[in-house]
Amino acid sequence: MNNPREKEIINHLNKSSPLSVEQLAVLLAVSEVTVRRDLVELEQKGLIVRKRGGASLPGLGIEPMYNQRMKQNSDLKQTIAAYAADQVSEGDVIALDVGTTVAEFAKELLKKKNLTVFTFSIQVAALLAQSNHNVYLLGGNLRKTEMSMVGSITRDTIMKFHFDRYYLGLAGVSKENGPTDFNLEEVEIKRAIIERSKQVVALVDKTKFGVTSLVKVCEFEEIDEMITNNDSDPSFFEEYPYNGKWVFV
Repeated sequence: MNNPREKEIINHLNKSSPLSVEQLAVLLAVSEVTVRRDLVELEQKGLIVRKRGGASLPGLGIEPMYNQRMKQNSDLKQTIAAYAADQVSEGDVIALDVGTTVAEFAKELLKKKNLTVFTFSIQVAALLAQSNHNVYLLGGNLRKTEMSMVGSITRDTIMKFHFDRYYLGLAGVSKENGPTDFNLEEVEIKRAIIERSKQVVALVDKTKFGVTSLVKVCEFEEIDEMITNNDSDPSFFEEYPYNGKWVFV
């Protein structure tokens, strides 16, 4: 968020939601016109829900649209994606999650050679269609809002394979509730891939920490490596009950 008021608005809504335009104007010491303009921007980014005369945070089960999320913190996601791609070696068999950070990672993989990639994301598969990699799109029931494949067919197919690494995306990671995401059907697929992977690498930009979404994905100890941004406060992460490898990039 380039506008510092937007971060302040989110912080105030985290403490009390909903808040009226009038209340926010007082808290921010700005005009109501300015608040309304900021709320429009935040809604377009999928970070708030505007209501008559005010705003609230989205419910735990409300997933911002994919195109909205692509625009959010794109520089943070690109940094994580570039680092993660550097760690991939020719001949690796990897599984890729859905989500915008993983999509950035897929773009970076276009620079690599001779990978075998499994994914349940049509977005990711389309990006990798431009590569020389062996790309397997796991079939199943189409979840149209995210363009992902879910359900028993997808899960049963995953159980036939083994992966060197799974690159996992998350909607939130909190000390109390662990790694979480928006959609139960997708989480079931994530859990199946985790079970079949030698190593699980979470690609999580710094804005996801301290956030809890609808459903828990896995335990902290099931994630081998957590890649996030190096401009975060290191002491903040010391409080997390995670004993795997932290990577700050």
